[in-house]
Amino acid sequence: MRNADGEVTHEIAGRWNSQLICRAIGTGSGFLHPDATVSGPASPNYMAEYILLWRNSEKVPAPFNLTPFAITLNDCPEDTLKPYLCPTDCRLRPDQRAFETGKYERASELKVKQEEKQRATRRAREEGRLRPHQPRWFTAQTDVDTGERVWMPSFVGDTLEYWVEREKMWKAGGNQPWKNVEHIFIDDTP
Repeated sequence: MRNADGEVTHEIAGRWNSQLICRAIGTGSGFLHPDATVSGPASPNYMAEYILLWRNSEKVPAPFNLTPFAITLNDCPEDTLKPYLCPTDCRLRPDQRAFETGKYERASELKVKQEEKQRATRRAREEGRLRPHQPRWFTAQTDVDTGERVWMPSFVGDTLEYWVEREKMWKAGGNQPWKNVEHIFIDDTP
């Protein structure tokens, strides 16, 4: 770390998964080890050689070492959120929900069924039994600088079209059919 004059004042060491520490230049001796133990003051005159900047918290056991925050990202409360979600929202995938609740074999079965549904839909489109896919929330455009095709969100005025539809769903009290949105997920029935 440097001060406003550009002088080095502290050295920093640490690991991404355990802790980050520092010490003032001129304190301590030798190499600043990233795993150094930072302890509390032993007396009122204690001056810490190391300053703890960050320490990873203990995590409850979770699949794939997910943090509590990561686990909550896909949370979909039945009464407060689910009624307002677009039916294509990935939080509604039955195989994903089964996986997140630790039902791994059921999740695997549902994933196979989901993939079969996707393949059947693709075949039906190729054979003309279903209309061609039309993206609902994005439109293909050509980037003026690169000439490449890019997908841009669709707007209604200055608001993203998705949020306009979501607001309509909210005002309607949820559990209403979404305009021009296909049901893409399988039903979670054994």
